[in-house]
Amino acid sequence: MDGQYKEFRLSEALKTIYSLIWDDFCSWYLEWVKPGFEQPIDKNVYESTVNCFEELMLLLHPFMPFITEEIYHQLRERAAGDDITIKLQSATGDVDSALIAQGQLLKDLITGIRDVRNKQQIKPKETIGLSIQTENAAAYNELLSLFSKQVNAREISFVTAAVPGTITAVIGKDKFYLEAEKPVDTGNQKEELLKELEYQKGFLVAIDKKLGNERFVQNAKPEVVELERRKKADAEEKIRVIEESLASLL
Repeated sequence: MDGQYKEFRLSEALKTIYSLIWDDFCSWYLEWVKPGFEQPIDKNVYESTVNCFEELMLLLHPFMPFITEEIYHQLRERAAGDDITIKLQSATGDVDSALIAQGQLLKDLITGIRDVRNKQQIKPKETIGLSIQTENAAAYNELLSLFSKQVNAREISFVTAAVPGTITAVIGKDKFYLEAEKPVDTGNQKEELLKELEYQKGFLVAIDKKLGNERFVQNAKPEVVELERRKKADAEEKIRVIEESLASLL
């Protein structure tokens, strides 16, 4: 946002704030910190959430001055003169890349499992058993409790091979085996995996064409070329995982 303001791209700055508030804060963060049914919220979590809300109102204030000022004063008791209109925004701090990557992984996992549940017509209130086949189980250590809550899993375990009689899903480079209360429809599973396989193969062809273009490789920034190569490696790994999953359904 600092960069957008310096370049007078005000509409882009507003879009950034909108996404931060609506997508990150409302759609994800509040769902993650929400306590269980009839359970009190942790005091530290509550205070952190209010602090986040205050920062968001400061960011939004130039575009919506009156309502943000009102909300700012509703959040907590204020001393005389503590008004958002004369308050400075907090300085930009260092980015915790590891924490951001962890949050993105959690979002990808939740979105992926919810998508599978929806396609398999598993109602949100129905619990599932979940087995994860991964080469990096440590990446899940701090996420399991929240992940389990968000996908309504009664238990989560790690496995080294396919689990028979379950719904197979591929998220990133890992395989997930869902045990539902209803019988598994392997035909529907196979159809979804084939669709994903077709998409990944098409994506890989497009990446190969780009990397095979000498003009692109020579003129693009090194980091852009490296990003495309990582995309290629990720697509190849996903294709391998999907094909293994399909083989287990035959």
